[in-house]
Amino acid sequence: MKKIVTLVSCFAISLSVFSQSDNTTNNNNVASPAKQSVFSVGVHGGFGHSYITTNNHSRFHPSWDAGVAAIYAPWANWGLELGVRYSVEGTKNNSSLTNTDYTTELRYIRIPLKAVYFVGPYENDFRPKFSIGPVIGFLQDETNGIGAKAVDFGATVSAGFHYRLAKAIWFTTDVKFYQGFIDIYPQTANNDLNGNIRLDLGLNFGF
Repeated sequence: MKKIVTLVSCFAISLSVFSQSDNTTNNNNVASPAKQSVFSVGVHGGFGHSYITTNNHSRFHPSWDAGVAAIYAPWANWGLELGVRYSVEGTKNNSSLTNTDYTTELRYIRIPLKAVYFVGPYENDFRPKFSIGPVIGFLQDETNGIGAKAVDFGATVSAGFHYRLAKAIWFTTDVKFYQGFIDIYPQTANNDLNGNIRLDLGLNFGF
């Protein structure tokens, strides 16, 4: 995990130096009108709540992810986003028999592919956006589980905005919801599906 954080940090610093050297500003330090960046890459992280659908006594379970995302947007209002995330999920429930909390933690490498719609012209510094798409997850580790399936698959939807900080640097935020479609514990009689809702923040650097 430390290697992943170090790699992402170095990647972000390198992109920031590149983008700053490529940006031009006027005398008021305000970014000059930007030519559309067809391609951008960024670092992102999110925090929120995760659950498993058949948990009848669910408690708030802290859930987070971090990784990189690339957006290809050759059109003014539409783009495709591909990401790679390290995601900590699972569930916390309360036992009705012992009145104690019990936590199951699942860690995935997730790869989301999303269609993104941006509101307004590219020249606007503030651009609301909406996205939807499939997500595949590869299980890396499990704590207090009963043997989850190695692969999870579902879909994500999100709403947020991009805000231009400089000529080709955007601050991004999204509220995103994920719902799994695969029963991760087929050995039980229940239909155990992953799910989470998170607030995501990031920086994207355009080219």
